[in-house]
Amino acid sequence: VITFEQVTGGYGPYLYSINNGQTFLSKLDFTKISPGTYDLWIQDANGCEFHKTLNVPKAPDPAVNLVPQLSIDLGDSLQLEAVLPPGYPLALIDTVIWTPLIGLTFESNSIPDLLTPTAKPFKPTEYKVTVISGDGCEASDRVLIRVDNEPHIYIPNAFSPWDEDGENDVVYIFADNNQVRLIKSFQIFDRWGEQVFIQQNFLPNDPANGWNGRLRGKLLIPAVFVYYAEIELVDGRTLLYKGDITIVK
Repeated sequence: VITFEQVTGGYGPYLYSINNGQTFLSKLDFTKISPGTYDLWIQDANGCEFHKTLNVPKAPDPAVNLVPQLSIDLGDSLQLEAVLPPGYPLALIDTVIWTPLIGLTFESNSIPDLLTPTAKPFKPTEYKVTVISGDGCEASDRVLIRVDNEPHIYIPNAFSPWDEDGENDVVYIFADNNQVRLIKSFQIFDRWGEQVFIQQNFLPNDPANGWNGRLRGKLLIPAVFVYYAEIELVDGRTLLYKGDITIVK
């Protein structure tokens, strides 16, 4: 970049040239300049001119570094940071390219934000970043994000609705909301196979979507029941959970 920052003397408006006065323009900034020697001219409103020779050195080649490997739980996210060399001018970077784009979000299209996306992959993913300087030089690096896809889901195996103490009176599904998209169904059966409870298409961690131990308004006696829960995760998988639930006094 060649920038005419300040002009004193003469009479404005001023015109500027970086090609030995062959072409005069009113703009102050000339971008994407190749290395070399330039004859700079300033011309005022009366045609008076000032001349100076300027050498533009070759810009340093870009480089970029990423942490080689990171780990997250399913549904979590983290911020990636493509690090440029210390002191490398950010203004020299013209383009930042990430591949693949799936699982990445950017605050804006500015170069600083393009260098620091938020990553939320649902499966192990290797991301590649390529930075390209204004003169077309490139540098790349990669990061592998490992994803623990085992969801954090808990269904209690006992509850005590008989004491009516306001604690543990309802059995319901606990889960990480970042990992579960939907609980498709939660069914409970007695030992004879009769369905005593069903709830469908709801989110976890809500007692209102649990079983209070009653069937047709009557509190059932202490016994062992069987549950089935069909749970859809954020990565598109649907898992089936089954086990025992005991009503205790």
